[in-house]
Amino acid sequence: MTISSKMMQKLKKAFNAKRIAVVGASQDQSSVGIGPVINLISSSFQGEVYPVNPKYEQLLGKKCYPNLASIDPPPDLAILLLNQHAALKMAEEAGQLGVSAVTVVAGGFKETGTGGKELEESLKQLAEHHQMPIIGPNTLGISSFLHGMHSIFWHLDTFPGPVALISQSGGIGTALGQCLRTLECGLSHFVGAGNCSVVDFGDYLEALSDRPEIKTFCLFIEGLQDPRGFYQAAAKTAEHKPVIVYKAGKHEEVSRATATHTGSLTGEYELYSSMFRQAGLVEVHSTRQAAIAAKALSMLQLPRGNRLCALTFTAGPSIVAMDKLIGEGWQLPDLSPATKEKIRSIIGEKTPIEIQNPVDLSGPGFLPQTYSQVLSSLMEEDYDAYFLVWNFNRLIRLPIPEIEQLQRIATKPMVLVLMANQVEAQPYLEECAAKGICAYLTPEDGASALNALLARRRIVDR
Repeated sequence: MTISSKMMQKLKKAFNAKRIAVVGASQDQSSVGIGPVINLISSSFQGEVYPVNPKYEQLLGKKCYPNLASIDPPPDLAILLLNQHAALKMAEEAGQLGVSAVTVVAGGFKETGTGGKELEESLKQLAEHHQMPIIGPNTLGISSFLHGMHSIFWHLDTFPGPVALISQSGGIGTALGQCLRTLECGLSHFVGAGNCSVVDFGDYLEALSDRPEIKTFCLFIEGLQDPRGFYQAAAKTAEHKPVIVYKAGKHEEVSRATATHTGSLTGEYELYSSMFRQAGLVEVHSTRQAAIAAKALSMLQLPRGNRLCALTFTAGPSIVAMDKLIGEGWQLPDLSPATKEKIRSIIGEKTPIEIQNPVDLSGPGFLPQTYSQVLSSLMEEDYDAYFLVWNFNRLIRLPIPEIEQLQRIATKPMVLVLMANQVEAQPYLEECAAKGICAYLTPEDGASALNALLARRRIVDR
């Protein structure tokens, strides 16, 4: 169903909720009922949290209410942690009380067959009758991290950032969030779309697309209830913000599994892929690729064209990356004679290398002052983007300050590959992120980031 303008306003209010009821809240650590309360009170949420359960007078230091009706005025959002039958009744009560929006966490709807389909149809009808958006069912819920509203029921370690994540699968959604976290990229919003019975992907895009804090949308889709509505909303959003999409269900066997997961019909993958292309979305094919692209598109400006320069002092990583980069349309024009001469003067005549693009500095390159001086020379050439490889050694200083300064001057995207393991690289990844340097740990990841930038450039030009 397509939600009305009144429901859209209520959905936007839910993402800015100041008063949240958690119905079915529990102090049992093995219950989902404790999740939203723990997440909300341990985050920076400045609003009111109302646990609802007649079994308790207090829960985690909060007054516990016997029912929704005892909360006055009605909350902006009610999270229903009840089974599907009780949730349906409680959603009806919420609508009668004037609650702005409801999240139905429980499964047991259309994904379970005939009886579940009837329950879901009832859910849609009451949403329409009360003009109340219902998130889910079969969902982790929603969170708006930039104002501390961490209200999903599961654990997700993240921090406020530029990526809005909308996922039909809670498991893939949290995996994407965690992958972004390891890349030092935070979330503005998390949306567990679930069955999309009332509120669909297109509605979420419309509700969030004008938020200035969101730089990039990242979607995981199993199937769509309203493909035309999605296309229109996604194409409109993609005109001014990157939209990354990862689609599951490319084979018939997967389609059957999807039907029992969120009740979605995946349809012909080729049709979906064509729709994504026409709408101007950047399609990816793995969780990690989605996170890599989301980080790059959130941090970096787009290249003006496809002329790329690579700088390294260890040849292998750039060779691996070039396979992926050239295959996606990047070109590596050679250096001018003047720049070659300048590089030779920096590294010395005795260094036995041929100076070309990719620029492999070999031995002298691991000195930060040499590396940064050569990079400065390369920036005088007419390139559109730079691919930088640094092989980590704990005895040698990383040229992060120099790269930061040169990136400011260049006003061109630079992707840094820091060849190190996650543990030793972590403080440097944090420093890079704080200074606006887009860094990854493998040449393949760095290439994927640049490919996402070029794909978006082509979309914008089109």
